[in-house]
Amino acid sequence: MTVQDGTLDQPTPVVLRDLPVFKNVGGHFEPTPFFLTGDMLGGLKFEVAGGEISDKVGKPVAAPHTHTVPEVYLLLAKEPGGAIIDVYTDDVHHELVAPAAMLIPAGTVHHFVTRKAEPGSFCLGLLLTDGDPDAV
Repeated sequence: MTVQDGTLDQPTPVVLRDLPVFKNVGGHFEPTPFFLTGDMLGGLKFEVAGGEISDKVGKPVAAPHTHTVPEVYLLLAKEPGGAIIDVYTDDVHHELVAPAAMLIPAGTVHHFVTRKAEPGSFCLGLLLTDGDPDAV
């Protein structure tokens, strides 16, 4: 499998198993579950972390921290409004109500706290690494 111009050149479908994989991420209180990492599928220019958040209500998963790359939060729930998170970026409060997405620029101090999450609600972080394996 090779990567050319950011496009996977693979003649057959590829299935990834045993997901998520856990990585230590600065500022996070526990290893973070990743569903895609830069070294998967022959090299990706992004990583996807996160998971189901119904057991995280009122519990931040990370201290305020930064990344050297942009991150996109993707908040999903079974029903519109089924999940709400408070995102803090450089001490500015943003309320996200599912379904929602938010761009967090590289170098921005950020963290979130789950305020509401019905079972089946997910918050995913898409880290735009541009192929740098040490970016996160």
